[in-house]
Amino acid sequence: MELLLIRHSLTPGNLKKQYVGSTDQPLATEGEALARERRGAMPSIDGLWVSPLMRCRQTAELLFPNMEQHIVPDLQECDFGDFEGKTWEELKDEPIYRAWIGGDMTITFPHGEGMEHFITRCRRGIQTVAQQAKELGLERAAVVAHGGTWLVVMGTFGRPERKLYDWQLKNCGGFRVSVQEDPFTLALLEEF
Repeated sequence: MELLLIRHSLTPGNLKKQYVGSTDQPLATEGEALARERRGAMPSIDGLWVSPLMRCRQTAELLFPNMEQHIVPDLQECDFGDFEGKTWEELKDEPIYRAWIGGDMTITFPHGEGMEHFITRCRRGIQTVAQQAKELGLERAAVVAHGGTWLVVMGTFGRPERKLYDWQLKNCGGFRVSVQEDPFTLALLEEF
């Protein structure tokens, strides 16, 4: 079975280089245009799962019109707490932020989510999607979620192995992967 792991299209916060996280922003006009442009390049799918946030649901609808969306709360982006809506420039001197971008995956964002919790739920989310798609007998499904979600998922399960930040995706970009069981891995077939 194959999965298309797709990052949502552009939001107003993405255009301003802000950490959007759990803020439920819609797509920007530019994001809607980008998703419409990419629609024709998407392979056919027989199932669709999405993060509950509006930007993912809108991207999914534009890429795969009229397809039923299965909502997966565990795939929602990290809650950046006090860092929501801020840019690198605004955060660069914050010790917790510096530790996080330096690779510390044990930090908790002030008034936000802990990285260990975020990582655990993203792992659980993708395994749930794969199990449901398998039970439905699907050949290829799409999952529309967030950049941070895909960093964690592919950083954990992606093969061949890469450094965490080498799994970054552009908006409306993605990975086509083959799901392997025992142990659960996602073999990279294509990056788009």
